[in-house]
Amino acid sequence: MYNKLKHIYLSSGYNIPLLIAFFLPFGINYAIFIIVWTIAFFVFDDVKEGIIRVFSNKWSYVLFGFFFLHVIGYCFSSNKNGALNSIEIKLSFLVFPLLIFSTNYNQLQIKKIIISFVSGCVLTCAFYIFRAFYFYVFHDFNAFYYTEFTYFMHPGYFAMYLVFSQLIVLLFYPKWLSHLSNLKIKIGFMSLTFVICIFLCSSKMGLITAFLLIPASLCFILYNKGFKKLIAGLVIGFIILIALAYKFFPTPFERIEQAFRVTSSSTTIVKTDGESTAVRILIWKESVKLIENNFVFGTTPGDVSDKLVQAYEREGLTGALLKKLNAHNQFLQTFIGTGLLGFILLLLMTAGALVYGIIKQNYILSLFSILMIFNFLVESMLQAQAGFIFFVFFFCFLTHYNFHKLNRTS
Repeated sequence: MYNKLKHIYLSSGYNIPLLIAFFLPFGINYAIFIIVWTIAFFVFDDVKEGIIRVFSNKWSYVLFGFFFLHVIGYCFSSNKNGALNSIEIKLSFLVFPLLIFSTNYNQLQIKKIIISFVSGCVLTCAFYIFRAFYFYVFHDFNAFYYTEFTYFMHPGYFAMYLVFSQLIVLLFYPKWLSHLSNLKIKIGFMSLTFVICIFLCSSKMGLITAFLLIPASLCFILYNKGFKKLIAGLVIGFIILIALAYKFFPTPFERIEQAFRVTSSSTTIVKTDGESTAVRILIWKESVKLIENNFVFGTTPGDVSDKLVQAYEREGLTGALLKKLNAHNQFLQTFIGTGLLGFILLLLMTAGALVYGIIKQNYILSLFSILMIFNFLVESMLQAQAGFIFFVFFFCFLTHYNFHKLNRTS
């Protein structure tokens, strides 16, 4: 019986991360998958060889260091419950490197895992669109915009997923799936679906990263294929498309315009302001003050929320105080809680990975890093499951395997 189960795990164990990748856009609780994967690894795998692989990957030390920094913070935290919660949230920085860096999946298995994530995003988009039509037709309720559109998670997180999925489709599907019939039509359909849903999510950072990364990636592909003149036409077409979208569907753009108005030097932000960008700016100012007072060691991860709430109350930031908001910037959030060392480790996992990807010609890792840096600037994404699972899961896969070196799916 044991030998049979071991054979199943060794031949089909990649289906566990495949399921995690597929269900990521659905925002389910992944604990059962991770528990099964961990038990199977220690019971059926070559643990010694796996551990050697883990510690031969230098990124393990960065991820493990980030996790144990939160564990150490528990000893010095006043809010023990908050400290335990921070450890639980950051547990993925221990588990995923252990499970993913220890693997030696073949090319087909890796591609199936990545394709399953894109497939999950396509299915989620279809569900959202049909759901929005249903509410619009039968309940006279417009569910095509922002939080009304995304059912499983905040639109900012889902837009981030879709941007990453679109990058995968552009960069790898023509090569990996070249044996499929009507592939260009299928890629076009998926791309159109993703772009429409990113637009309907109306996430400011989602729109910005989509406008920056997707056209840049497409231009890079065309340039490498020698279609240099076509790039100019693509840029002009993209500008026209944006102009038409702005004219006929102005609502998502109005959120970006509002953000620019708030951040302009001529605009005075009222401390009771509830607009998302205005609240963020007020929060960031208080976050910087907390960092200045606890620059080296931080306040401990468990006490971050309490320190922020105290600052909101002291400064009269009623909009932030009412919702007990976090720092809404992962770099600031980490710096407040773990001090200079935690901030450096986070920089290594973002800006460091960006440079590493360029050096190793692992361009999807670089694009992923840019995507995360932009989103980390406006959200404390490692405080929510939709953020930390996505980041650590794909960070480990992208640093352990170079997708650009994978051949066509057979």
